[in-house]
Amino acid sequence: MVHDPGDLAQLFDLAEQTVAACTDRAPDREHERQSYRDTLELFSRETDDGFFRNHVAVIFFSGFKASIVEAKLPAICDAFPDINTVSAYGGDQIDALMGNPGLIRNRAKITAVIGNARSFQAIISRHGSFRAYLRSFNEGFPEGAGDPARILDDLDRLQADLMNRLAYFGPATTKHFLMDYGFNFIKPDVHVMRVLHRLGLVKTAGGESYQDAVRIGRLIADAVDVPIRYVDTVLVSLGMTSVANLCRKTEPQCSDCLLRSGCAHYHDLQGERMKCI
Repeated sequence: MVHDPGDLAQLFDLAEQTVAACTDRAPDREHERQSYRDTLELFSRETDDGFFRNHVAVIFFSGFKASIVEAKLPAICDAFPDINTVSAYGGDQIDALMGNPGLIRNRAKITAVIGNARSFQAIISRHGSFRAYLRSFNEGFPEGAGDPARILDDLDRLQADLMNRLAYFGPATTKHFLMDYGFNFIKPDVHVMRVLHRLGLVKTAGGESYQDAVRIGRLIADAVDVPIRYVDTVLVSLGMTSVANLCRKTEPQCSDCLLRSGCAHYHDLQGERMKCI
């Protein structure tokens, strides 16, 4: 499916305005560009343990409401402080963590993080650092070096390798982790996928449309000259309860959304209402 950059830019303008009207947060694209530059700087100085701790947070955010995880993040950070400590955890430590009411007591996530600590050790032993491992796929990452086709291919190879090496790193979680460091991905969570699907930009709201969602995110970012993470932030904000809370799973507040004229879901709802009259 071909999407006109001008149409995507207009769509994003309306999405920005909608979020601003609901949150009193004025759009500031130059601030977002500076924030992206700060993210690239963070990547350049991030420690191995820093990459590890962020990967832990991403795993615990997966499948849970952000507000629940955010409240428990201090305890999560204390429980998984660094690679070497966590790699030594065994059954006794797992039982203790499962008994800690301050944590999200999900055994699958806990055991995944412990196993991943050992995977981090193996990666660092081979490449010298976790950042060097990420850049082994393209020396210019996060932005990438070379022609666009090569960069996209290298991003796909990196994503596939991370998913193969790290437990609990599926297609959405891996994109989330990489996006946090300035890589050219959006995070295809339920909110982003719901918004894109309702707008008719992807075929489904499920995993089979993740790649299309990333492609649309990249097209929008290019069309309006903003970091792709900001595109993700605006789309997520439309659906999250703690932000604009308009594009809900049920009872969407379409009357307050400036995107409704081009929203396939809105027009479907209007058609259903007309049938009931």
